[in-house]
Amino acid sequence: MDGFHYYNLFETKGFEYILTIAFFLLLIPFWILLNKKAKITQKIGEAFGTLTMRALKLPKGVYHSPNHSWMYLLKSGKARIGLSDLLLKITGNITVVPLKQAGEKIRQGEPLLEIKQGEKTICLESPLSGKVIRFSNDAASELMHDPYGNGWLFELEPNNWIAETKDYFLADKASYWAEWEIVRFKDFLIASLAKHEPSLQTNALQDGGELREHIMEEMPEEIWADFGTVFLRKDNDQAI
Repeated sequence: MDGFHYYNLFETKGFEYILTIAFFLLLIPFWILLNKKAKITQKIGEAFGTLTMRALKLPKGVYHSPNHSWMYLLKSGKARIGLSDLLLKITGNITVVPLKQAGEKIRQGEPLLEIKQGEKTICLESPLSGKVIRFSNDAASELMHDPYGNGWLFELEPNNWIAETKDYFLADKASYWAEWEIVRFKDFLIASLAKHEPSLQTNALQDGGELREHIMEEMPEEIWADFGTVFLRKDNDQAI
């Protein structure tokens, strides 16, 4: 037939084109599968949470003590005291046991409450001196999701507010302090694990060396003891 030409694909570039097309047809579903797995991994990471400044609630008008309690002054002159969002994101779910009752007086630095998680317990000192007015009945249900609002723990009538809060962290200073505390906690945890549980060191951090939220839920009593006596000390200067 005039005008008809037969081309052998094996003798031309056509076969190479077919192979290239077939390669991409195979590559596309493989790429989709890898991308899907990456998204799943990302979602898992988000579910566990990463301990970063972006994840923190940090209101500007609240004073933070180095032991991770916070306080602010009400119009009535009474002060409310609670636990920092950073502390709660480190510890995870906890139970708070008051060590002072309404009507009792307390001095700055005296034991105010116990933080419990199962059998693990640490004591937190009062950031202020004064007379205890009440312990919040709503603290247990509100603490984790509203730490600076309905999650407050103690109401206290302070007797030395200005002098005792002058070295605490407020507004931008609180942000810089919290950022430093994340770094300091990471250093603390690595040092304490090396001392007590070296086998847990690789599990303590996510890929990239980031801390996971609620990491202390996984830690044994020895790490908790160091956490209370070293990391949460008011002077923050004691070494492991």
